[in-house]
Amino acid sequence: MTAQPAIQFLASHYAQRSQRDEPAWLGKMRADAMALVVAQGLPTPRHENWKYTNLRSLHRKEFSAASSIPVNADSILPLSTHGFSFVNGQPHEHLPVDGLSARLLSDVLRDEPDFLSGELSALLNFERHPLAALNTAFFDDGIVIDIHEGQQFDQPLMLEFVSTPGPDPALLCPRVLIRMAADSRLQVIERHIGTSNAENFSSAVTEVSLGRGAQLEHYRLQEMSPGESAMHMMAVHQSRDSLLQTHTIDLGGKLIRNDLHTWLCGEGATARLSGLYMAVGSQHVDNHTRIDHNSPHTTSVEDYRGVLADKARAVFNGKVLVAQDAQKSNASQSNKNLILSGKAEIDTKPELEIYADDVRCSHGATIGQLDEEALFYLRARGIGEKTARALLTFAFADELLSAIAVDDLREYV
Repeated sequence: MTAQPAIQFLASHYAQRSQRDEPAWLGKMRADAMALVVAQGLPTPRHENWKYTNLRSLHRKEFSAASSIPVNADSILPLSTHGFSFVNGQPHEHLPVDGLSARLLSDVLRDEPDFLSGELSALLNFERHPLAALNTAFFDDGIVIDIHEGQQFDQPLMLEFVSTPGPDPALLCPRVLIRMAADSRLQVIERHIGTSNAENFSSAVTEVSLGRGAQLEHYRLQEMSPGESAMHMMAVHQSRDSLLQTHTIDLGGKLIRNDLHTWLCGEGATARLSGLYMAVGSQHVDNHTRIDHNSPHTTSVEDYRGVLADKARAVFNGKVLVAQDAQKSNASQSNKNLILSGKAEIDTKPELEIYADDVRCSHGATIGQLDEEALFYLRARGIGEKTARALLTFAFADELLSAIAVDDLREYV
């Protein structure tokens, strides 16, 4: 068994929970996932994909079960729009959207035990993403969203996951499964928020399947408490002519890691990924993306931007793989970073792996500071230095923020 105290503690919790009343296929999946977690432990910098992100602070913690944390319902703000809210992994509130099939994962497993067999975790590689295995072993509940052929929703669906403090740090495992049939359309906002002085650890997983011509606009807004760590894995399978648009916005937390992997598996499939991370103090934010062009005439556009101050650190690793059969594909990737302090750090690694010979691919990364000439221009017109710096920083981020189609969310951020 691994020597990491956190894994030893979680293994003992798992043994106490392993007799849950659930389908046999899920029990086996959980057991296999937990066995891998125990064998591998939490990732360390010795793993290439974790070279710049150290989870040492988590290795030593003894996490309790999230369900053991008492919740003061009066302290939780009500949902501001239609959707679901969870508090410490437990369902809290539900405001349905007319015509949209969105059910609690626990209800689906109870009412139709085999409905998700072969689909839940189908896109996950536990060996490559051991934290997804951790989520699979421990999730208590989640959301299953099924959008039928031709259904199109203009109103966004909010999925809010709230973390509150307890006597001990807790492991939270949000789980989302989205399945969209042909020619459907949906906007989803995942909001992960911490309250007060919570020090929990969130390991979240979102799985998405897009049918032919389906369009998903997915937002992930992370506002965890300053002492919390959060890891999020999103895996997407895209069919012909489907469109995926993701917007990952990181504003809080102590140690944050986002893994996003999409497979373009049909001609005309398009993925547009954007991310904005703003880190201060000693925050650490790590974004890993991978786009697999597996079919011809597929397109990917990626734009991630970071603003770092104080002693903050960020990581961007974006990989685009173009398979031999994916001729006539287009891929562009950009990572731009604004450093506001001499002690802030960014490690950026754009990657292209191309096996086709008739493609258009580009990538680039920049690291810089505020333009002194622009600062001088603003100050010469009577604008104070602090305000001038804020205006230039906002302008840097606003190119991404202006692409947010949900008005209330754009104004909030």
